[in-house]
Amino acid sequence: MTTKFFTRLVLLLVAILVFSFTNSQAALQTPQDSIRKSLPTLKGEDRLQALLDIVSIVSMGDDLPAQLEALKQLRDEAAQQKNVEVDGLSRVKEIFCYYNFNELDSLEKYLPEHLAFMAQHEQWDNYYNSWEAKIEMYLRAAKTQTSLKETQLMYADAKAHNNNYGLGVSAHSLGVIYQTLQRYELAIQSFDEAVERLKKEENISLLLSTYNALSETLDADHQFDRMLKVAEQWKVAIDDYKAGAEARGHTPRLNGRYMYCYLALSVAHLQTGNTEQAEQYIKIAEELAQGRSLAAQFKLLHIQTRLYEQLGQYDKAIAYAEENYEKMIGFDDNVSALTVLENKARILRKAGRGMEAALTYENIMAAKDSLRNLDMAAQLDELRTIYEVDQLLLEKEVSKSRTIILVIIIVSLVLLLVGYSIHNFRLKKKNRTLYENIKRAQQAETRADKVLETAPEDTLSKEQMLFRKLNSLLREKLPFTDPKLDRKELADLLGTNTTYLANAIKDCAKGMTVAEYINKIRLLYAGNLLVDAPEQSVDVVGEDAGFSSRSTYYRLFRDYYGMSPTEFRNISKEKSKKETL
Repeated sequence: MTTKFFTRLVLLLVAILVFSFTNSQAALQTPQDSIRKSLPTLKGEDRLQALLDIVSIVSMGDDLPAQLEALKQLRDEAAQQKNVEVDGLSRVKEIFCYYNFNELDSLEKYLPEHLAFMAQHEQWDNYYNSWEAKIEMYLRAAKTQTSLKETQLMYADAKAHNNNYGLGVSAHSLGVIYQTLQRYELAIQSFDEAVERLKKEENISLLLSTYNALSETLDADHQFDRMLKVAEQWKVAIDDYKAGAEARGHTPRLNGRYMYCYLALSVAHLQTGNTEQAEQYIKIAEELAQGRSLAAQFKLLHIQTRLYEQLGQYDKAIAYAEENYEKMIGFDDNVSALTVLENKARILRKAGRGMEAALTYENIMAAKDSLRNLDMAAQLDELRTIYEVDQLLLEKEVSKSRTIILVIIIVSLVLLLVGYSIHNFRLKKKNRTLYENIKRAQQAETRADKVLETAPEDTLSKEQMLFRKLNSLLREKLPFTDPKLDRKELADLLGTNTTYLANAIKDCAKGMTVAEYINKIRLLYAGNLLVDAPEQSVDVVGEDAGFSSRSTYYRLFRDYYGMSPTEFRNISKEKSKKETL
């Protein structure tokens, strides 16, 4: 009895262990493993659908080789079944795979082959979406000129094919490029064209993205009434799409689309004076932003900062700006982080935290110089790359003859020289225009000052009287030539206090601070010295005008006059010679 009992017990334990192991192995299987296991039994459309499901599962991860392998299996099966629709879909997914993993070289290598296939089978949506991915990658890599050239090629291609969607995509891409270059008027024109064309298309994904970009551009260009109308049209487009999808029994995921739309509505209402509605919309956006990408979080925090700044809740606005800054630095988006830092500095100043604002501005200036250098280096790299590509193409064509190669090099050098000469000519032309505009503006200011000087005292306010006295002091005693001159010393010279002085300058000098006004007078003085004292060096002029730092002098001079001190002097000499003749 005992032996039989133990035998049965052992057999039961073995059965339990075998059952548990089998179940654990089944539990360890992923959905992808289950699908792959069933593949040998599947044929036709069922097999294609299974491979599509594998692609969808793999695309959720960050394994590029695995995604490319899954897409290759899908494309091979589609080719075997002669299913060109799925074949084209696999190709556009491959292009966006390279896009998502920032593999520009691979995208450039395989795109021509895939575009040729899509064009052959007239898969124009896939065709232009794939091409647009290349343009966006150029923009991401700060290759603005290259992206512009590529967009012009795409526009010409769409026009040749008389393809409305392609023209809409091209107009959208062109708008994004102009937006990047801060050419807002041209960007708005391009986005308007894109909206009109994309409205006619069944796929509204790019239309909604265009509404977003157009709203951002109108915001940057301070066209808030138009921005409100565009944002309302944008919401109607999303609502209509949602209603249509639900009528077909499909529930689309639109939280992200709605979030960006509500943020645009919030900004538009905020800037047109309807703060209550703006607060309501931003609360809706906050709910929709939960669990979304970092880019969505950046946008939300930026709008929250603007809202609470406008409402005068500065501590709250600063907190949102700081949170956004930390997230952007963590994401390694230094350019956007710098914009956030500028917003924070402005709010600190409004909140009366002047020392913190000054320190923040100091950090901003240092970062700007660094980014400006990086941007210049990137632009030079892009131009060098374009030049090198062109040279390689030329060398292939003329490799049979050293003489022809030499001619091409000489021609290239001549073209570079001509290009430099044209650039130099245009720069001088621009500087001449700037110089004339500045002189006219200064003459207008001089006339305004004379009106103030000659006006009867009983017609002037206390601030205007003090401002007139200030200008007289600056003109006669030149205290600004002392680099150490501050508002306290200037107020003492005028026999007043710093508050009265600041108010007088703010009221009579278009809202300037004392420091800004002193620097303006120094710049005007330096400009006159550059013209009237040609024997003095440019650096000495800056010192004589009261600037203690050469870099500050050059930076403020360029900000005010639009050119360097040397360029200003050269233009003034040129104007003087012409007047003499």
